[in-house]
Amino acid sequence: MTTPARPPDSPALLEPRQSLTALDAFRGMIAGERPQPPMVQLLGMRLVEADEGRVVFTAEPAEQYYNGMGVVHGGLAAALLDSALGCAINTLMPAGKRFTTLELKINYTRPLTSAVGTVRCEAKVIHVGNRVATAEARVVDRQGKLYAHGTTTCIAVESPDAAERTPG
Repeated sequence: MTTPARPPDSPALLEPRQSLTALDAFRGMIAGERPQPPMVQLLGMRLVEADEGRVVFTAEPAEQYYNGMGVVHGGLAAALLDSALGCAINTLMPAGKRFTTLELKINYTRPLTSAVGTVRCEAKVIHVGNRVATAEARVVDRQGKLYAHGTTTCIAVESPDAAERTPG
Protein backbone atom coordinates (compact mmCIF):
# COMPACT_ATOMS: atom_id res chain seq x y z
CA MET A 1 0.00 0.00 0.00
CA THR A 2 1.46 3.35 -1.00
CA THR A 3 0.99 6.57 0.90
CA PRO A 4 0.30 9.97 -0.65
CA ALA A 5 3.32 12.14 -1.41
CA ARG A 6 2.04 14.61 1.20
CA PRO A 7 -0.61 14.17 3.88
CA PRO A 8 -4.05 15.71 3.23
CA ASP A 9 -3.49 18.34 5.94
CA SER A 10 -0.20 19.39 4.38
CA PRO A 11 0.57 23.11 4.67
CA ALA A 12 1.50 23.03 0.96
CA LEU A 13 -2.19 22.39 0.22
CA LEU A 14 -3.84 24.49 2.94
CA GLU A 15 -1.69 27.62 3.21
CA PRO A 16 -2.45 28.91 -0.29
CA ARG A 17 -6.19 28.89 0.54
CA GLN A 18 -5.59 31.31 3.42
CA SER A 19 -3.50 33.82 1.46
CA LEU A 20 -4.72 33.34 -2.14
CA THR A 21 -8.13 33.29 -3.73
CA ALA A 22 -9.17 29.82 -4.87
CA LEU A 23 -9.07 31.06 -8.46
CA ASP A 24 -5.40 32.07 -8.06
CA ALA A 25 -4.61 28.75 -6.35
CA PHE A 26 -6.34 26.80 -9.16
CA ARG A 27 -4.49 28.78 -11.81
CA GLY A 28 -1.25 27.98 -9.98
CA MET A 29 -2.14 24.28 -10.12
CA ILE A 30 -2.83 24.49 -13.85
CA ALA A 31 0.52 26.22 -14.38
CA GLY A 32 2.30 23.55 -12.30
CA GLU A 33 3.30 26.08 -9.63
CA ARG A 34 1.14 24.54 -6.88
CA PRO A 35 0.51 20.90 -5.98
CA GLN A 36 -2.64 19.14 -7.10
CA PRO A 37 -4.69 17.66 -4.23
CA PRO A 38 -3.95 13.97 -3.53
CA MET A 39 -7.44 12.82 -4.66
CA VAL A 40 -7.00 14.52 -8.04
CA GLN A 41 -3.61 12.84 -8.45
CA LEU A 42 -4.92 9.44 -7.33
CA LEU A 43 -7.70 9.39 -9.94
CA GLY A 44 -5.55 10.84 -12.72
CA MET A 45 -7.80 13.88 -13.06
CA ARG A 46 -6.45 17.19 -14.36
CA LEU A 47 -7.68 20.68 -13.67
CA VAL A 48 -7.22 22.30 -17.10
CA GLU A 49 -9.24 25.55 -16.99
CA ALA A 50 -10.31 27.92 -14.23
CA ASP A 51 -12.17 31.20 -14.62
CA GLU A 52 -14.59 33.08 -12.39
CA GLY A 53 -17.52 30.75 -11.80
CA ARG A 54 -16.28 28.03 -14.16
CA VAL A 55 -13.75 25.18 -14.15
CA VAL A 56 -12.90 22.24 -16.39
CA PHE A 57 -11.38 18.92 -15.32
CA THR A 58 -10.36 16.07 -17.61
CA ALA A 59 -9.79 12.36 -16.97
CA GLU A 60 -9.07 9.15 -18.83
CA PRO A 61 -11.68 6.42 -18.13
CA ALA A 62 -9.07 3.65 -18.07
CA GLU A 63 -9.57 -0.05 -17.29
CA GLN A 64 -8.07 0.48 -13.82
CA TYR A 65 -11.40 2.13 -12.92
CA TYR A 66 -13.57 -0.74 -14.19
CA ASN A 67 -16.13 -2.34 -11.92
CA GLY A 68 -17.36 -5.94 -12.05
CA MET A 69 -19.75 -5.13 -14.91
CA GLY A 70 -16.88 -4.25 -17.28
CA VAL A 71 -17.40 -0.49 -17.35
CA VAL A 72 -15.83 2.40 -15.46
CA HIS A 73 -17.22 2.67 -11.94
CA GLY A 74 -19.61 5.60 -11.53
CA GLY A 75 -17.34 6.91 -8.79
CA LEU A 76 -14.95 8.33 -11.39
CA ALA A 77 -17.67 10.48 -12.96
CA ALA A 78 -18.91 11.36 -9.46
CA ALA A 79 -15.43 12.48 -8.41
CA LEU A 80 -15.07 14.55 -11.58
CA LEU A 81 -18.45 16.18 -11.02
CA ASP A 82 -17.94 16.81 -7.31
CA SER A 83 -14.48 18.29 -7.88
CA ALA A 84 -15.51 20.52 -10.77
CA LEU A 85 -18.72 21.69 -9.09
CA GLY A 86 -17.02 22.61 -5.82
CA CYS A 87 -14.07 24.26 -7.53
CA ALA A 88 -16.34 26.35 -9.78
CA ILE A 89 -18.04 27.76 -6.70
CA ASN A 90 -14.74 28.34 -4.92
CA THR A 91 -13.38 30.37 -7.87
CA LEU A 92 -15.70 33.14 -6.68
CA MET A 93 -14.49 33.13 -3.06
CA PRO A 94 -12.07 35.59 -1.48
CA ALA A 95 -8.91 34.31 0.21
CA GLY A 96 -9.72 32.34 3.35
CA LYS A 97 -13.38 31.61 2.49
CA ARG A 98 -14.36 28.26 1.04
CA PHE A 99 -17.35 26.10 0.30
CA THR A 100 -17.71 22.31 0.46
CA THR A 101 -20.31 19.87 -0.83
CA LEU A 102 -23.55 19.66 1.13
CA GLU A 103 -25.49 17.73 -1.53
CA LEU A 104 -24.56 16.15 -4.86
CA LYS A 105 -27.09 14.96 -7.49
CA ILE A 106 -25.83 12.90 -10.43
CA ASN A 107 -27.54 11.50 -13.50
CA TYR A 108 -25.60 8.90 -15.51
CA THR A 109 -26.68 8.79 -19.15
CA ARG A 110 -24.38 6.07 -20.54
CA PRO A 111 -21.45 3.97 -19.29
CA LEU A 112 -17.86 5.09 -19.57
CA THR A 113 -15.26 2.69 -20.96
CA SER A 114 -11.62 3.05 -21.92
CA ALA A 115 -12.73 3.27 -25.58
CA VAL A 116 -14.36 6.67 -24.87
CA GLY A 117 -11.00 8.39 -24.46
CA THR A 118 -10.50 11.61 -22.54
CA VAL A 119 -13.61 13.02 -20.91
CA ARG A 120 -14.15 16.61 -19.94
CA CYS A 121 -16.17 17.89 -17.00
CA GLU A 122 -17.19 21.53 -17.19
CA ALA A 123 -18.88 23.12 -14.19
CA LYS A 124 -20.60 26.49 -13.98
CA VAL A 125 -21.95 28.34 -10.97
CA ILE A 126 -25.69 28.92 -10.79
CA HIS A 127 -25.94 30.87 -7.52
CA VAL A 128 -23.67 32.00 -4.69
CA GLY A 129 -25.07 33.30 -1.43
CA ASN A 130 -23.42 34.02 1.90
CA ARG A 131 -23.71 30.43 3.22
CA VAL A 132 -25.04 28.32 0.31
CA ALA A 133 -24.08 28.05 -3.36
CA THR A 134 -25.20 25.90 -6.31
CA ALA A 135 -23.57 24.80 -9.57
CA GLU A 136 -24.16 22.45 -12.50
CA ALA A 137 -21.76 20.33 -14.60
CA ARG A 138 -21.59 17.85 -17.48
CA VAL A 139 -19.19 15.00 -18.29
CA VAL A 140 -18.73 14.72 -22.07
CA ASP A 141 -16.38 13.07 -24.55
CA ARG A 142 -14.40 14.81 -27.32
CA GLN A 143 -17.47 14.88 -29.58
CA GLY A 144 -19.66 16.36 -26.85
CA LYS A 145 -21.58 13.14 -26.12
CA LEU A 146 -23.03 13.28 -22.61
CA TYR A 147 -22.08 10.57 -20.06
CA ALA A 148 -23.20 12.19 -16.80
CA HIS A 149 -24.47 15.49 -15.47
CA GLY A 150 -25.04 16.79 -12.02
CA THR A 151 -25.73 19.62 -9.64
CA THR A 152 -24.43 20.51 -6.22
CA THR A 153 -25.40 22.52 -3.21
CA CYS A 154 -22.36 23.67 -1.29
CA ILE A 155 -22.10 25.28 2.13
CA ALA A 156 -19.54 27.74 3.48
CA VAL A 157 -17.12 26.16 5.97
CA GLU A 158 -14.57 27.59 8.34
CA SER A 159 -10.91 27.16 7.55
CA PRO A 160 -9.19 24.28 9.40
CA ASP A 161 -7.25 26.66 11.63
CA ALA A 162 -10.28 28.81 12.57
CA ALA A 163 -10.69 26.92 15.84
CA GLU A 164 -7.09 27.76 16.76
CA ARG A 165 -7.70 31.48 16.10
CA THR A 166 -11.02 31.61 17.99
CA PRO A 167 -10.70 32.20 21.74
CA GLY A 168 -12.24 29.28 23.63
